[in-house]
Amino acid sequence: MSPEVIHPELRARLLSIARRKIVDHPFIVQPDAEGLIPAARLFSGTGQRILELGAGSGELCLDWMKKHPEDSYVAFEIKWDRIRRILRLLERNNVQNVRIVPVNFSWFLESMLPGKSFDAIIAYFPDPWPKRRHWKHRLVQPDFPEQVIALLRRGGQVHLATDYAPYARKMLRVFRRSDFDSQMPAPGFIRSNPFQVRTRFEELTSERKPHFMAWTWRGE
Repeated sequence: MSPEVIHPELRARLLSIARRKIVDHPFIVQPDAEGLIPAARLFSGTGQRILELGAGSGELCLDWMKKHPEDSYVAFEIKWDRIRRILRLLERNNVQNVRIVPVNFSWFLESMLPGKSFDAIIAYFPDPWPKRRHWKHRLVQPDFPEQVIALLRRGGQVHLATDYAPYARKMLRVFRRSDFDSQMPAPGFIRSNPFQVRTRFEELTSERKPHFMAWTWRGE
């Protein structure tokens, strides 16, 4: 949902929800009264800056930070049971440089985060909303590439995954029409996770075949 089309009263209500303090933890960051999160509160590492939209149980986040402890990892996750699990994983493995934003990213994604700040954006297994009347709720819409371009540094990448074939075809169509180049062999996806980590969601849906995609922004 683009911030430009949110009615002011609805925006204020959503922002109030986004700013609720439920868990006091140094890794949790929430927007200020204007709906912004400054870069200084998000990035503590010296390496790349990674944004994950929907961190689930945190397996990908933990694996990434074990391999790249110098990076900064920003994870959006709205469900507090998952957030608590992620925090336990990070503490148990002494992982730093992770910040969790407990907000529905579809509300304020572009306006909340500092622009041109991320080297990679990951959205693995977003809700496919299979019923036609619900398609408007899908993350990947025709304007999604432009949304993420606003957040990416030059040469930044977008990593997508879904186990719902019709949604995979939609993702492919949207990104083929954008300023992104596929990093996967034809037809534009692979079946195994390129990060070589299996998430809890993949375990639960192992009977369905996943589609993993990677796209590089070719703009300035």
